[in-house]
Amino acid sequence: MSSVFEMEIVELHDFFNEWFNAVLPKTREAFNRMHAVMDEGFTIVMPGGRRVERGPLLDHLFDTHGGRPGLRIWIENVRMLADDGRLAVVEYEEWQEEGGQTTSRYSTAAFERRDGTPNGLVWIRVHETWFSR
Repeated sequence: MSSVFEMEIVELHDFFNEWFNAVLPKTREAFNRMHAVMDEGFTIVMPGGRRVERGPLLDHLFDTHGGRPGLRIWIENVRMLADDGRLAVVEYEEWQEEGGQTTSRYSTAAFERRDGTPNGLVWIRVHETWFSR
């Protein structure tokens, strides 16, 4: 699947790689991509079951700039689950390698199409679940 959804998912995780490895400067301007693509009502359910709302998530991410040097995140197996032209649900695998350990999670993300954002999409909700191969 090569689509605007896959592009958004990959680009956001590329941002995370650059943010956590301090490739990007710790400025509000550099961090603006996160504000631009996270809907005001955004929620994420982390793999362990903890639910985090947009505000606390953005604060935490900003504060952890450069806090995971050597982290590598990549995306595999992006798959469209539903798309009604305005809202879409997409599943993907997120892989992380850090300190010689590799973790993996299934992520299901709900998007809304919205003009004025990097790929014309905002993230509405994400639900992550651990898995291993």
